[in-house]
Amino acid sequence: MPQLPLINGADARRTLDALFVNAPLRDYTLRPRTNDYTLPVLGMAYIATYAKQAGFNVGLLDAEAHGLGVAEAAQVCNAAAPRWAAMNLLAPTYEMSARIAAKLDPHIALMVGGHHAKAMPDRILADPRMANLQALVLGEGELRVAALLEDEQRRRELPGVLWHDRLLGTRAAGVGDPQTSATLLGPDINALPYVDRAFLPQDPYRSCWCRTPPGGTPQARLCLRVPVAALARDLLLPAPRMRGCER
Repeated sequence: MPQLPLINGADARRTLDALFVNAPLRDYTLRPRTNDYTLPVLGMAYIATYAKQAGFNVGLLDAEAHGLGVAEAAQVCNAAAPRWAAMNLLAPTYEMSARIAAKLDPHIALMVGGHHAKAMPDRILADPRMANLQALVLGEGELRVAALLEDEQRRRELPGVLWHDRLLGTRAAGVGDPQTSATLLGPDINALPYVDRAFLPQDPYRSCWCRTPPGGTPQARLCLRVPVAALARDLLLPAPRMRGCER
């Protein structure tokens, strides 16, 4: 993998298995940013951390944090030449994500997840800009993303993983083993590794206490570490700077 300073957490000496790409809020080539701060993409960093622990070489490109435009983000991704590009699809940035996806090298397999992927999977699978999309992951992705990095064909046995069957022209879905599906869809958060902050270009957070606000999305479910585990982690870290959301 070439040395690419905008990619966080990857080992430049090894082939890149996956590049997690956080799309910008707008195309900053057309209208540059006026500030130099954004919230860290902790969800992607958690998935990247788990994949790294599983032995894969992964990196994170936060196009929002770096103020990149669509073409710049795609260029960095193509230059890194990962086996997979992974994107978190959110309603405010879906258009940017789709435009970046359309510019990716066809040899790079694409996987996506996030709230927008869960809300509108069929529309995303049918979007011609997502032609490289090989896996749409619904829900918590740590375990299933690592399985996909191991072997793309494992999508057939992974619950909550969708893709477009080009032969039949229909939506295909993985069929999980009833004995393991619950764990794959909702892994024990206390058994997951703490986020590797090497994946975060901007890191104002140390820990947090969060809850769903009244009137929040009924389907939304926050996974929180037990306080004892969080406290034990904090005792091993430097003095706190500020508080925020970790998950």
